[in-house]
Amino acid sequence: MTAAVVANAYIQRGQFFTAAIHITRSSGSLLVLLNMAFFLTIVLGKALQRIFFGQLRALEVEHLYERSWFAVTETCLAMTIFKDDFDVKFITFFAALLLVKIFHWIAQDRVDFMEQSPNLSLKFHLRMASVMSLLAFVDMCMLAYSINYTITRGGSMMIVFGFEYTILLVLIMTTSAKYIFHTIDLRSETPWENKSMYIFYLDLIADLLKLITYVMFFSIVVHFYRLPLHIIRDLYMTLRSFLQRCRDLIQYRRATANMNERYPDATVEELAATDRICIICREEMEAVHG
Repeated sequence: MTAAVVANAYIQRGQFFTAAIHITRSSGSLLVLLNMAFFLTIVLGKALQRIFFGQLRALEVEHLYERSWFAVTETCLAMTIFKDDFDVKFITFFAALLLVKIFHWIAQDRVDFMEQSPNLSLKFHLRMASVMSLLAFVDMCMLAYSINYTITRGGSMMIVFGFEYTILLVLIMTTSAKYIFHTIDLRSETPWENKSMYIFYLDLIADLLKLITYVMFFSIVVHFYRLPLHIIRDLYMTLRSFLQRCRDLIQYRRATANMNERYPDATVEELAATDRICIICREEMEAVHG
């Protein structure tokens, strides 16, 4: 059908330039081309998924459906603010953004799954390193383009895309750091006891960066346009997560402040009176000398 639309426009106009103008001004022809572009985007996404991730797990597919629904809903709400900029360019940028988001989500789930898969092949590491590097590069390029477009042409829909790619850049940097932590732990002969603390601080910093980004975007849109309903949920969830992590950190610091004084090491005599097995890790305990 796409070929028929293009051929018909060329036959009627006789020249490429006039045929292209005819297609862009015809609602029916434009709809056919958009459907074709949507189909090619799906094919491209499937091909890239096979290259970088292979077969998806059931949990990853479930997460994609859940997150995609929220992403589409929030974008539809954002369209109410920038309804004057709604055109083919907006649809193209939105489709690209959704495709990039999907790969960020899969990469995040795949890195979180590393703790449950102690035996990871070289192919897995090559795939993850490649896709995370590519996603970070795309995020930075799109963020730079959005900033430059906004500076030169003023406020537009590119504010939304710049904000979205900033969040995605924070996400892929966090995912990459977790990948490095998990890889170090898997290659270590002994369990890395401090890994959980590093991940906790990493998530705390990521929440802080996302919260700053949300507040900045919220302030800009409220000042120049109106209340951005589509980010209120994400702003609230990020703020709640950040405050909860801060409370957890404070409670942890209080609990471990005087750990050595309140819980002295067991002596040789005290260990001899027991079976020397730790009730938590189930390993044999030894007395600390000196």
